[in-house]
Amino acid sequence: MKIAKIIATSFSPGAVRDETTLNGNPPFFSLHSQNFKNIEEIKKLILFNIQKENESDPGLPVDLVFVNNNVGSVEGNEFVDKLNNKKLKNGKIIVIQNDNYGWSYGAFSRGFKELKDKYDYFIFTEVDVIVAKNNYAKISLETFNHNINCGFVAYWGITFKLDEDTELVNDNQIHAHGASGFSSKKVLEKVYNKYGKLPHSELTDKRDYDKIIKEGEVKFTNVIHKMGYLLTMCPQKLFNPAYDSMRGINKPLRPNKFQEYKWFAKKYLMRKSYKFILYLKLDKIFKSIKKKIFNF
Repeated sequence: MKIAKIIATSFSPGAVRDETTLNGNPPFFSLHSQNFKNIEEIKKLILFNIQKENESDPGLPVDLVFVNNNVGSVEGNEFVDKLNNKKLKNGKIIVIQNDNYGWSYGAFSRGFKELKDKYDYFIFTEVDVIVAKNNYAKISLETFNHNINCGFVAYWGITFKLDEDTELVNDNQIHAHGASGFSSKKVLEKVYNKYGKLPHSELTDKRDYDKIIKEGEVKFTNVIHKMGYLLTMCPQKLFNPAYDSMRGINKPLRPNKFQEYKWFAKKYLMRKSYKFILYLKLDKIFKSIKKKIFNF
């Protein structure tokens, strides 16, 4: 039995988010913190992944697979290439250079394409979210095997509806947050054979954010659900955002009742405010300001 942990990597600086916040419906602390603004910081982030992997005992042998979405950084590409075939305490490092389409979800697909004949199980995560709690591989496999007809073990939570104005569950929106979690070659191969890839967008521009998320994060595990498999929550929190770990922060996965109520109240007020902006026909100005602030 062989397990590959596919880690989506890129030397494109991301937006800064100082705090891990709630996201999804039901909400989880899954909108992770991030603050890696240049090539040197991203290099340190990759090395931090390796450090945390060597400090942990996954419970089973695991190989780390860095799938690097090439954004034209010669320095970054050369740095990650030099890690290929380096030994870990419980496995080795594999590096795959990938065209930069579909963000992390394109990297997940490429990693699976290259390795589907060599591994039995796959873990999916991003370079700024560390999956390295002791026994993480063992817990993931046991959860997968102990839930009848399981197709995917979600690490960051499962969203059942995106439309917060209705109580109805939208079957098209059921998905694992971040498409981060654990699955088997058998399940993933069925998806790959049907779609010719693990679902992801062919777009990459930050302005295409909504399409990339819908065609990647949402669709990837939604199609597993629609194939009749179970999306199940991991019984333990196995991950921590890298930026939180670097600062000694470890938030719970789920909010308490007060945090959840406060978050839903905030979302309600934001929706009402945006509807008022639409009523005043100021939405174009609002979107322009949002783009300048959040850089997408």
